[in-house]
This record gives sequence, C-alpha cells and structure tokens, in this order.
Amino acid sequence: GGSMVAVGLFGACCSYLVSSAGMSIFNKLAITALPLPITLVLIQMVFTVATTLAGWRAVHIGSRLDALRWGCTVPLLFNAMLVSSMYAMRHNTLGTISVFRNVAPLITLCIERAFHVPIEIDRDSILSLFTILAGVILYHFSAIHISSLGLTAIFVNIVFAVLERLLQRHLLSHNPVDISKPGMMLINNTVGVALNGALLLAYNEAAEWPVRLQQLGGGEWTMIVASCLNGVAISYAGLRVQQLVTATTFMVLTNANKFVVILFGIMALNEKTSLLSSFGMALSIGGALWYAKARAALAERPRPKGDEDETKPLQPVP
Repeated sequence: GGSMVAVGLFGACCSYLVSSAGMSIFNKLAITALPLPITLVLIQMVFTVATTLAGWRAVHIGSRLDALRWGCTVPLLFNAMLVSSMYAMRHNTLGTISVFRNVAPLITLCIERAFHVPIEIDRDSILSLFTILAGVILYHFSAIHISSLGLTAIFVNIVFAVLERLLQRHLLSHNPVDISKPGMMLINNTVGVALNGALLLAYNEAAEWPVRLQQLGGGEWTMIVASCLNGVAISYAGLRVQQLVTATTFMVLTNANKFVVILFGIMALNEKTSLLSSFGMALSIGGALWYAKARAALAERPRPKGDEDETKPLQPVP
C-alpha cells in the first residue's frame, strides 16, 4: 500500500543521491589512483559501450542519417566535456568544483544569448545569479589554495557541458532524430573511444601506462571500476527519480548532493576549508537552488502557443 510506495520513493531518492554524489567522488578517487585523464575516460567509455551492447534490444537508431546527424556533432562535445571534467577533478578539490560549477546558469545564459535562443528572465532569476556569484567570489578569495590551471579546467568544462546540452536540445526538439537513449549512449561513447584514441597519441599518455598501471593495487582498481559502474547507474537512477518526484524535489536532491560531495572531501580526503570559504560554499549552493526554483516557476507559467520549446530553460550542470 502507501507504505510500500513511500519505501520505493525513499529508495529511489537515496539511490539518485548516492549515484549523483558518487559521480564526483568516484571520479576524484579514480583520477587520484590513475592520474591519466584521457586514459580514465577511455576506460569508462569502453565499459559503457560494453554494458549498452549487453542490453542491445533497447538500442534503436532510426536511420543512417539520424546516426550521422547525432554522431558527427554531439559526441565531439560530449567527449570534450568528460575529458575536461577529469582534468578539473585532477587539479581541484571537490569543494572547489562543487562551488564553481554553480556559475553554470550564468554561462548558460551568455551562450544562449550568443546563439539567439529566446530566454525568459525575471527578478528572482537575476537575484539568485548575483547570490551565486557573491558566494563564488567569497569562496575564491577565502579558499586555502586554488590553481589557475584548475579554474581554467572547470570553466572550459562548463562551457563544453552547456554547448553539448544546447546541441542535444536542438537535435531533440527541432527536426528530432529518431534514436533511443541507449542508442545515443552507444553513439556518444563509441565515437568517444575513437576520439580518445587520437588524444592518447597527441598527449602521449600511453607511454606512461607500463609504470602507472603497475603501480595500481586492488583498492585503486576498485575505485576505477566503481567510477565506471556509477556512470551507468546515474543514468537509470536519474530517470527513475524524475518519474517519481516533482521538479522541485529533484532540484533539492541535485543541490543536496553538492553538500554530500563537499563533506566527503573535507572528512575523507582532508580537504582544507575556512569559515569564510564554507559560508561562500553555502551561499553559492543556496543561490543555485533559488535559481533552479525561479526557472521552474517560469517554466510553469502559461505561455502563448508555440513558445513552449523556445523558452524551456536549460538545467544547470550537476
């Protein structure tokens, strides 16, 4: 009855929270164990291709043209997003990544403006963006150590993530491609394997394999495998929880995972923080939650016919 539904809902929310926070945590642990970003993304992509092919019945690709339209565009940005994310993980603390990623909505707005995407904006959206910015600036100037290379990697990653979502939205809403979600995963990761093969040659990471791989113990391999499993798990956990909860609850869960990630960094990885930088963290995450709530309220407003797709806001980068 009702109690079983409640247990199922609680389980779905917990699994999403764990897998969502796990994306940052396991990737951080994996890149610490094997500090070769391209190699690590390649391992994860091969794993995803294998698991997608294992469930091949769910893979649907409508036509060769659909495959080409998707395969020649989205995977390029998808791969750039994953590799830059891994570089960001290597050169930053979990706290720094969680805080600076909150500026994603601001970058999203700038990119949407540049591409002439119609956007609705209201007072709450603007105030929440200023709150995020205030929190990020406060954190930046009070944090113990932030490298310019690390910050560059974060901002490059956010730009690639926003561009990838814009392109995905265009291919799914305007003259949409006929490809199932597992089909998209298969194309993204298969093309990504080829792209990373080229990047391995360009950056000569393969030359480090004999030494690096020999240094890996059982614990390090466990972290790498966990990052692969988590990448597959979050796709299903995210879909499941979105079917069961309201958009507002989903926003709260997405922002709650940032606190879990930051606490893990402080308690398990001994990442240093100060009272002022902690306040900056809280302010930026609170602003991100406020922004998401403001965008959801705007999306629910009645609009003239034909405007629905055009004004639908992009989600912040998780």
